[in-house]
Amino acid sequence: MFGITRCIMRGASRQQLTSKRGRNHYKGTGSGPMGRHTKRGGYVIEWERVRSFVVPDLTDFKLLPYVSRSTQKTTGAFTAKDYFKKNEAATVEKIAS
Repeated sequence: MFGITRCIMRGASRQQLTSKRGRNHYKGTGSGPMGRHTKRGGYVIEWERVRSFVVPDLTDFKLLPYVSRSTQKTTGAFTAKDYFKKNEAATVEKIAS
């Protein structure tokens, strides 16, 4: 029992690996470079390595995005002030009841 706990405390931590933890470790984002650095400190983009997204044609697509039937219909623009007024009213109702 003591050997296992001693190894965990001394060795690898069981915490999340982030870019701020670990020595000489850069986690990155999982995407590769889109170009290369030049001798004079510039960066050249290699267009064959640039990511491009192909979107399919959805003109006759039968499925719709899911929206609950209990959602209230809104008209006009919804601003931040409207959001805070609605939440303020709900909070006052909870406190009153």
